Amino acid sequence: MSCVANCSGFETNVSNETIAANSVNPELHQDSVVILSVICALASFCGSFGNVLVILAVLKSPSLRGVSDFIISSLAFSDFTVCSIYLPLSIYRFNHFTSQAMQQGSRLSITKSFFGHCSLIASVTNMFAVTVDRVIAIRFPFKYLGLMTNNTAYIIITIVWLISLTAGVLYAQEMVSKNILLGYCIVLMLCTMSMYAYIFVIAKRQENKVQAMNASTATRQLKTDKKAAKTIFIVIGIYALCWLPFLLLPAIVSPSKKPLLFKNILPWVQVVLASNSALNPYVYCMRCYKYRRQFAKVLRINLSDDLNSNSASNGHQ
Repeated sequence: MSCVANCSGFETNVSNETIAANSVNPELHQDSVVILSVICALASFCGSFGNVLVILAVLKSPSLRGVSDFIISSLAFSDFTVCSIYLPLSIYRFNHFTSQAMQQGSRLSITKSFFGHCSLIASVTNMFAVTVDRVIAIRFPFKYLGLMTNNTAYIIITIVWLISLTAGVLYAQEMVSKNILLGYCIVLMLCTMSMYAYIFVIAKRQENKVQAMNASTATRQLKTDKKAAKTIFIVIGIYALCWLPFLLLPAIVSPSKKPLLFKNILPWVQVVLASNSALNPYVYCMRCYKYRRQFAKVLRINLSDDLNSNSASNGHQ
């Protein structure tokens, strides 16, 4: 009798240990959970720090008062919400997958879904908006200042966030299909990439015309606009590359035929997509002197003479 009781107790202990071990995502190996958690933590810290720098730079610097700068700050805010809220919640979800707090319909699950999809829509829409701004700057340089004022920037940002907040609420409450949001993002990304092809064609034509006219001031302004367009293009290119695994995964690994493999790979793809939000500030820092200079001011770092000479050669970029 005592042997049966002891065996029962042993089975109970084993069962409890199994439940505890499976409190992490059951589709993922423990090592994968650790690696994913570390990646999310690093992306969360670096991304939060970098995006706060961008927002502070735009708020504090009079030289960062262009329409594109305001939209970039809006993009930085959407990236900040991913890094400071969505990624930490993802870490919690990886390590407490079976917890009631992360079950479908729970508050934490709805919060994670809302911030994840709201910031996703905001990022894509902000990138589209800043691309339209670059198209107008290069295609209609003499009309640009009259068309793209600060009030225009505020209206654009308000529309972007109304769309994003609405999409986030509707998806978190399961009132709209994921396919609709996915379709919206793909269409906007394709339109954005197409506009950049148009930008570079138009910029090259205008650069040739301006050089033929020997208009040095116009040439410098055109080169500045072109470099700004290239910087945003790099941001969008990195974003598209981070999207690629997410879009290709269902085509490579069928969710219906290989559900376990699909569930094993999906968290990695989602983390790659979300970690993109940590990269943009460092692209601005490498590509754009005026952001690099303002980051240094915010952090109270003295720039070297090399950077100052770089600003003289690059002009107001």
